[in-house]
Amino acid sequence: MRTFLQQIIAELKSDYGKEISELCIIVPTRRAVEFLREAIREEYRESIWAPKMLSIQDFVRGISGREFPETMPLVFELYKVYLDRMREDNASFYESLESFYAWGEMLVKDFDEIDKYLVNAGDLFRNIRELKEIDEFFHLDELDLEPIRRFWETLQGKGKDLTEVQEQFLKIWQVLYDIYTNFREKLYRENYSYDGMAYRNIIGLLEEGKLELPYPNIIFVGFNALSRAEEKLMELLLKEKRARVYWDVDHAYFSLKKEALMTGEEPGKFIQEYHQKWKDIGSYLIVHDMMGEEKHVYHTGVPLEVGQAQYLGNLLRDTEIPEEDFRKTALVLADEKLLFPVLYALPSHIDKLNITMGFPLRQTNVFNLLMSVMRLLRNMRMEKNELTFSHKEVSEILNNPYVKSAQTELSEEIQFAINKHNWVYISGKELKKRKLDDLLTHIFSPPNFTSRKVDLKKLLDYCKGVFDFLLADAQVRQNYLETEYIFKFSLSFNQLQDVLLKYKPELSMLGFTRLFREVVQKLRIPFEGEPLEGMQLMGFLETRVLDFEKVYILAANEGNLPDTSSGNSFIPYNLRKGFGLPTYEEKDAIYAYHFYRLLQRTKEVHLIYNSVVSDSTGSAKEISRFIRQIRHFFRQQNNFHIHEGLVSTAAPFSEQARIEIASDIDTKRLFLGRFSGGGRNYLSATALNTWINCRLKFYFKYLARIKEADEVEESMQANTLGTVLHEAMEELYKPHRGKEVDDKLIANLLKSVDRVVEDRFVANGLGKVEDLQGKNLLLHRVILRLCSRMLKQDMESQAFQVIGLEADQFEQKLEIAGQHFAINGSLDRVDQLSETKTIRILDYKTGKVALNDRADLDKIFSNSKNKEMFQGFLYAWLYKRKFPDARVKVGYYTARHLSDGIQFLRKGADIGDMELQAFETKLFELIEKMYTENYTQTDDESKCSYCPYNAICNRKVT
Repeated sequence: MRTFLQQIIAELKSDYGKEISELCIIVPTRRAVEFLREAIREEYRESIWAPKMLSIQDFVRGISGREFPETMPLVFELYKVYLDRMREDNASFYESLESFYAWGEMLVKDFDEIDKYLVNAGDLFRNIRELKEIDEFFHLDELDLEPIRRFWETLQGKGKDLTEVQEQFLKIWQVLYDIYTNFREKLYRENYSYDGMAYRNIIGLLEEGKLELPYPNIIFVGFNALSRAEEKLMELLLKEKRARVYWDVDHAYFSLKKEALMTGEEPGKFIQEYHQKWKDIGSYLIVHDMMGEEKHVYHTGVPLEVGQAQYLGNLLRDTEIPEEDFRKTALVLADEKLLFPVLYALPSHIDKLNITMGFPLRQTNVFNLLMSVMRLLRNMRMEKNELTFSHKEVSEILNNPYVKSAQTELSEEIQFAINKHNWVYISGKELKKRKLDDLLTHIFSPPNFTSRKVDLKKLLDYCKGVFDFLLADAQVRQNYLETEYIFKFSLSFNQLQDVLLKYKPELSMLGFTRLFREVVQKLRIPFEGEPLEGMQLMGFLETRVLDFEKVYILAANEGNLPDTSSGNSFIPYNLRKGFGLPTYEEKDAIYAYHFYRLLQRTKEVHLIYNSVVSDSTGSAKEISRFIRQIRHFFRQQNNFHIHEGLVSTAAPFSEQARIEIASDIDTKRLFLGRFSGGGRNYLSATALNTWINCRLKFYFKYLARIKEADEVEESMQANTLGTVLHEAMEELYKPHRGKEVDDKLIANLLKSVDRVVEDRFVANGLGKVEDLQGKNLLLHRVILRLCSRMLKQDMESQAFQVIGLEADQFEQKLEIAGQHFAINGSLDRVDQLSETKTIRILDYKTGKVALNDRADLDKIFSNSKNKEMFQGFLYAWLYKRKFPDARVKVGYYTARHLSDGIQFLRKGADIGDMELQAFETKLFELIEKMYTENYTQTDDESKCSYCPYNAICNRKVT
């Protein structure tokens, strides 16, 4: 295979011989320069002075004679210009740096494009008040004017009032030209530039004849779609006979119609236009014929991204490409997320690999750790002159794989303490009681900022310390990859630090952490290697100008190939269209050219795409339009051999097997040990209802004793709310057990509600009232109100005597099927009405209570939806077993319906002896089944949604 670059050097050797050294050869990318050098070595095979070889960006920057800052310093410069201009109209105007930064980056990009495409910025940023002004001010073709008219017509609304968004847009639009101009002038004075500004300045100097280029002859090689500045640069040099342009095209570009390829533009559209203009002054076509050569094209659908990587690994393993052919093979990733899956999937014999893609550092554990530290700073607070940290950020930092791998035991110890003590906020003093290493000691010792404005110097020193400890730690571990990550982060932070100290912007802690994230989340680490050795692993646009014999393209789906994502811009689509700025149509045509150019000289192409209809986000994963085009057109070409395939993976099972635990000797032994009485070994209403609800859940909870995972209760959950309410009511009535409770006594109890509820909050680890925030503060008020309203409900009742409270246990021992069991009930409150001597068993409920008086005992014992009725009968039965002559009724205080008073079982009627006898028969039958029958999953999967064991049962809903 003779590559395009080899053909170019052969042409230049024929025309210039050894005088090629006087040329300056310009290519689209720096990577192409390396392959160009190799082509010269192979063609000449003797000692010569090599020509100057540059990427177009390096060429422009070199002759501009200016410095080119990174994006971050440019955004800071723009921020100062923006504030100065806005304060000309409003002296008190202020916008924070963190809110400006993201759209400041967008403006820098827009200004760069405006200059690269030589757009008249004054016309673009003109604020049109009358549509007729368009024809007067914009000296454009009618075709370009139409989208501009449509845009301003929509914005002006034909006399309608503008929306707030439209008003804001116009307000900023009015000053953008001044900002653009002032920004350029400021950069010019300080000898700075961005690429677009350099292009425009160079074009201006060339047109005025004031620019002396250091190269007598310039050769432009392998370009396609040009910006207007690039086009103008080439045209000026061509007219002066100081340049040549070589285009890489194929016969197919000229013979195929738009309809055949089904694209918005033909792959060679731009080149045809440029060549037609310049063919007499130095434009040359290097024409290839892809349809005149044998070519195999494979289209293969593979499920998911990882599946594609594994399929590629299998292909390379089966093909066994010789090592000398590695560099003639390209692995092209249309989606950068496939980089690491592909690296892990490559066969072991591929030991030489040149990776040209940068790895995004946001995918590293170090990045996640830094973001956790930023959140720690943002959410820390001062309590009693001591810094405290949210348990979320502390847990994130301790559980970060980077930290946990070094301090596993410490991480687990602190996490256990957090869950055990329900620490919503943890003091730095408490953390330092543990043996923290230097890194964690520094992280949990940040400077204290009590005001909105931070001490920037102290904050930067703290962050620098984090990087220093991270770097030292990685070096001690001898983890060179992590060392490289951290070093790259550190360099970027140093740049941010220099800029912040130079400009000294006002920053809050929130502002600093947002800015830090904006800066580091876009960082990429380049892989180093010998570009002319090994198999080439690259992104799609990195293939420009290069040729390979074998090409494997992964993620060949619409959205990736072509890339349909649109970068953010302040300039609306219609204005971009009217002023000749690039839009998605040009982007699609550029991708079409590079795709078909990559096919020109290759012998074998594998287009591997995701065959899954949609991904986890629901986004469609359509096959790339280019694959459809090849199927449609090239199938008719004799030399094109198209192979289509679909890889599928068989499901490991067709149906989830049900889980069932047999009731054998071991499970019976567990059951007897758990419920035979003594200590806390008894059956409760909750345990019995759990078995009715799901037998397997009963097994996990009570026999296997699998504990639910402990979590910090940052906001009071429903179960804790119920606990606090129960404890508060018990605490209020405990001193008065055995006494008559009347209106006067309850009036005194109402005065104690605040103190008792606060005591219960502290006892449950929820904090003192003055420390409560947000939801917990609201729930504290709710519990105060519930307790007060329950007491007032009691005032409306006849006087009563408190007989028992929750601490009093009502236990019964039973013999069933020759075995002994114990049942126990903790009745919230048992009282006796003074006049009627009726016993009331009362229960406090914070949730919903469903009392179905039509439900018979069969339904109560078979459906867990009747759990309140089951519990009520069980409590009445327990009490009557102890006091057979008592008249008993069961009622519920329901927090949701306190205004309805006490809701009584059986509409307030006494629970009769015959009814309780029937209940007892059913109860004994139930306990015998629990002891003898297998433990199976419930058939009603709706019950599994909130079950803590649903993951074990494979019934977890995602």
